[in-house]
Amino acid sequence: MSNSKFKILSMKTIFLIAILFLINIKVNGQQLTFSSQYMIDNYITNPAAAGSYDYSPIAMSFRQQWVGFNEAPKTQMITGHMKIQDHHGVGIKIYNDVVGPLSRISIQGTYAYHVEIDRKQRLSFGLSFMANQHKLDATSFNLESVTDQTLNNAILKSTNIDADFGMYYYTEDYYAGISIPQLFQNKYTFGDNIDKLNKQIRHYYLSGGYKFEINRDYKIEPSFLMKAAKNAPTQFELTTRLHYNDMLWGGITWRVKDAVSIMAGLVYEDFVFGYAFDFNTTNIRNYSSGTHEVYIAYRINERNKPSFAR
Repeated sequence: MSNSKFKILSMKTIFLIAILFLINIKVNGQQLTFSSQYMIDNYITNPAAAGSYDYSPIAMSFRQQWVGFNEAPKTQMITGHMKIQDHHGVGIKIYNDVVGPLSRISIQGTYAYHVEIDRKQRLSFGLSFMANQHKLDATSFNLESVTDQTLNNAILKSTNIDADFGMYYYTEDYYAGISIPQLFQNKYTFGDNIDKLNKQIRHYYLSGGYKFEINRDYKIEPSFLMKAAKNAPTQFELTTRLHYNDMLWGGITWRVKDAVSIMAGLVYEDFVFGYAFDFNTTNIRNYSSGTHEVYIAYRINERNKPSFAR
């Protein structure tokens, strides 16, 4: 992107190009960042999962998408959540998502309330409030003509407050959840000429998973994640992981009409390590060598061996 030349006729034109780039470069038009290893910790996609485990995970993840593209999407994320007594959970998530000259930094805090249906089943409700900052770095543009001096080496920012809501049903062996990010559907406010061009749209996530015991050592875990948003195709992710002795796992994800992801992971004492590699199934594969994602977590106050516990 930094080596490209743009013929700019007005401030509105450059903003339109940049924001459409941000919206459409994401797979299937989704505005939000995502993780191929979403099933390791469901708090990544659902605020109601905060405090649903018998330990408190603190995690970092790094995702480099579409290796081979200049200024391809990349995401860094930090999450943490914990149970307070038996019915309350709190969490925090911070991430930085960068696509070329556009970036988004989000900091969110979460509260979840857990209702005990019986000794084995629970239902939780979660709400996250967050502060978002979108930034357009015009210093990377090489302009052939400039009609508005505000674009010359400008760094433009748009800040807003938003919220996510989620519901999460879980037992020791299976779970199902629904979450709705970007409830407020804020508009971008980079300037007077851009605030009507686009806005953050409400998304809908539906997820579920089940862990089957094959024998004493092996378990298999199918799971899915469905994402929907207005004016964007619905996206499906179907995953199967094979666990060995709750310490090692390997798996595969099919992201319909987008990619196939191969993943592997290790639990060593209180640490969790995960890696995923995405093979693109679209025409992007002709120009990219794939996507890398690394996940690292530390489990605090783990009372039992690593378990599904959701």
